[in-house]
Amino acid sequence: MKGLLLASLGVAMLAVGFSFPAYASGPNEPQVLVDQAQITLRDFQKAPEMTWFRKELPKAKGVLIVPSLVKAGLILGGSGGSGVYFSTNPKTGECRGPAFYGMGSVTYGLQIGAEKAEVIILAMTDKAVNAMLSPQFKLGADASIAAGPVGAGAAGEASPLPAAAFIAFVRAKGAFAGLTIEGGIVAAKGEDNAKYYGRAVSPADILISGSVPSKGGRICAMIEGRSVKN
Repeated sequence: MKGLLLASLGVAMLAVGFSFPAYASGPNEPQVLVDQAQITLRDFQKAPEMTWFRKELPKAKGVLIVPSLVKAGLILGGSGGSGVYFSTNPKTGECRGPAFYGMGSVTYGLQIGAEKAEVIILAMTDKAVNAMLSPQFKLGADASIAAGPVGAGAAGEASPLPAAAFIAFVRAKGAFAGLTIEGGIVAAKGEDNAKYYGRAVSPADILISGSVPSKGGRICAMIEGRSVKN
């Protein structure tokens, strides 16, 4: 009975997306997460099967990068991790961020038999952008999400833009899998935002109003397709 209670509590914690930080503890943990996100984005861009991803990335209105989504191994097979989000404006070329978020899922966990995965989610519509500005939302319920095209044929007219607010790409065990993370909860992490920017700030402060300086740097350059020396 005690074990069941603890497991249920763990699943409840996953629902708000804070259970499994994707980076080591310490005074610079948000910066570590940003550094890990840069590596994840670089690896996704370099993968031969990510032709569609490379082509459409500069057209996205925002990019959420979760370097490590970790399987909980609980009753419902949930998963959780932390990520950084960057807003983009394809018309003006402006990229702002990072804003920090937690992600948790209590649906199917990592269905591809892995203990952890890397995830990048593209915000493709205004509804997706507005969802990222809210304190918390559920993928698939509050905003639609679809798996991104992966593979040799996932380019050009053969793979049109999926009709969803968010498009997700998942990699585990070194391979990309065409599955969504529908049902996952995405929630802003105010503590990490405050730690990174030196004061309490909201996602809108970081991504929209410009009341804090953008620290997108290398990741923004990668999103925009500019050359970056690793």
